[in-house]
Amino acid sequence: MTEASVGDWLLGRLVSAGALAEVREAASPTGEVAAIKRLHGHAARDPALRALFVAECALTCALPPHPGLVRGRSADPDAARPFLVMDLIGGADLRVMLERGPAPPMTTARDLVAAAAAAVAHLHVHGWVHGDLNPANLLVTAGGTVICDLGIARRIGDGGPVRGTAAYMAPEQVRGGAWTGAVDVFALGTLLWELSATTRLFHRGASFLSMAAVVEHEAAPLTDASIAEIVAAALAKDPTARPSAAELAAALR
Repeated sequence: MTEASVGDWLLGRLVSAGALAEVREAASPTGEVAAIKRLHGHAARDPALRALFVAECALTCALPPHPGLVRGRSADPDAARPFLVMDLIGGADLRVMLERGPAPPMTTARDLVAAAAAAVAHLHVHGWVHGDLNPANLLVTAGGTVICDLGIARRIGDGGPVRGTAAYMAPEQVRGGAWTGAVDVFALGTLLWELSATTRLFHRGASFLSMAAVVEHEAAPLTDASIAEIVAAALAKDPTARPSAAELAAALR
């Protein structure tokens, strides 16, 4: 049986569900509406997964506001199933949009990626790298693109276990190197290439094959001359050769 409430919040419809957590619409006793992200029971019982989520809660609530990032309102990291209360944002994630129909026109795609680049530039200014930009983590709203998940974000310069979505990881990320903002730029370059070419770039099925493709394979040149040079720079194997996220956003706009 699904629980009816979390803290003072009455749970409503399921917004999304992943392997580790679910997001539900919720209402407070005063009628305030929000989204609640809560770990599944099995993830809450895993110390490593729980620690990642608690860190996500802290970062989401502490970051200065930005229109391209979901705002965290409060969190309860000590609950049996830790949860995060966030603004409820309308729209659908880009993965769902692409599954339902054709890729958006390139003018729209440029705007979407530019908005995402501006949001991660805000993260970078405040010392963080997202590390998992992919279509499932980009919420497309009437007003643009919103990054809806900070689940594996790290401090700029931090290393650690290899984490991310294989087909959108940067080469240095695959190798377990320290993360910089260039990691996010590579992911956005991958996404923009895919929206232009209307096919996957590094996806090879199994994660280890996709990660090998990231390191070993070059992206085919795009025929759209207006973005080909921008995408090629974002996909440079050398992270120092990539533009910053702010520069990427400006170039696309």
